[in-house]
Amino acid sequence: MPEISNSADEPAASQQLNLQDALELALKLHQANEFEAAESIYRQLLELEPENADLLHFFGLLRHQRGYREEGAAWINKALELAPDYLDAHNNLGNIFLQTGHPDLAEPCFRRVLELNPDFVTVYGNLGIALRQLDRYDEAIDYFLQAIALEPREAHHYQNIGNAYRSLKQFRQAVGSYRKSLELQPLNPEAYKRLVMTFFIMGEIESCVEVLNQWLELEPENPTALHLHAAYTGGTAPARASDDYVRQTFDGFAASFDGVLKRLDYRAPFLVQAALQRLNPDPSIWRLLDAGCGTGLCGALVRPLVKHLAGVDLSPKMLEHAQVRGVYDVLFEAELTRFFAQAEAAYEAISCVDTFCYFGDLSAAVAAAVKALQPGGWFVFTLEELTGEAEAGFHLEKHGRYSHTEAYIRKILADAGFRIIALDKDVLRKEGLAQVRGLVVTAQLA
Repeated sequence: MPEISNSADEPAASQQLNLQDALELALKLHQANEFEAAESIYRQLLELEPENADLLHFFGLLRHQRGYREEGAAWINKALELAPDYLDAHNNLGNIFLQTGHPDLAEPCFRRVLELNPDFVTVYGNLGIALRQLDRYDEAIDYFLQAIALEPREAHHYQNIGNAYRSLKQFRQAVGSYRKSLELQPLNPEAYKRLVMTFFIMGEIESCVEVLNQWLELEPENPTALHLHAAYTGGTAPARASDDYVRQTFDGFAASFDGVLKRLDYRAPFLVQAALQRLNPDPSIWRLLDAGCGTGLCGALVRPLVKHLAGVDLSPKMLEHAQVRGVYDVLFEAELTRFFAQAEAAYEAISCVDTFCYFGDLSAAVAAAVKALQPGGWFVFTLEELTGEAEAGFHLEKHGRYSHTEAYIRKILADAGFRIIALDKDVLRKEGLAQVRGLVVTAQLA
């Protein structure tokens, strides 16, 4: 019998296990989210059985869950080369493609599952999601209806079909679907957010507030519900989004973040990269802080420009994905303003991509950035532009992000001791069919 080390209980211990027992142990650890221990056993088993399709599939799924998505897909493809009719592997590979923004690659995976087993209920919804992302809404609805027929008590099917109806501008059908989803699963934040946004598109602001009040009756301390309630009631908006709101939003968004932004034609990281390149940074000395680094989209672009790249973010789940990119020298989990204030002139430059849209009042954050920069240091960031009048210089929009006026930004930077080198207006991304216009600011400490 092979000797398989089990580090879950005692790192120095080992157990005499047969291959099947070892695989079952790894699966239990995997299902319990004990990823490191499960991976250790999987790797040892792969040395013994490199052509075990089950093992390749589970290991690929684990690597994907740990953030190594392309590698995970490659391992699952190896399993399918050995077992072309492996139904679960086809389905999971399709799900990986969905999360990474490749619905075109996901579709054939899900169709293969249906060829192998038309009674595989889950795949109807998965295929519907892929088709919706491919803008084939009527086809998507057909598959969502089949999923509902097979599983009429599953709330997520109604949310999925609501999304498709909304894409078709069939808003009443979307509202009914979201309400059905909430009837089956009353504590579903995503369904509440979708329902609120649909009413907003319909121009029914009172209905938005009514839905948010219902949500707060069930979860009076939910940070997302509280934040959106402030946005939709038009009352006194918080000076910035709460730490809990930001963390909750992006922890829940981390797995699909890159794929979603790919579909939104997300340009902000490239705009910041171009702004930094115009500064002609010296890669032998420059230390750059990627503030609000998220999954590292901007970090991957600017890494060749600098000697040392640090990232900071409030969301631990986003940081896990940033770590996987392998472009940062160091990553920190922290709130930006507090982190800036304690950085002690550690950086030649700070980049901040679409993070200040979760701040209204920027005075404290910009003043703290001064403490993080070397004399003459650079500050490059993006904001969503507020073109109307606002006494405060910023406004909490209905989608939950803040927009800022150009005049406000100029004043805040000047008050903190920065001089503006460039302030460009550009499109940051799409939102629905609309373009989100923003400001790309390059400032230097005077």
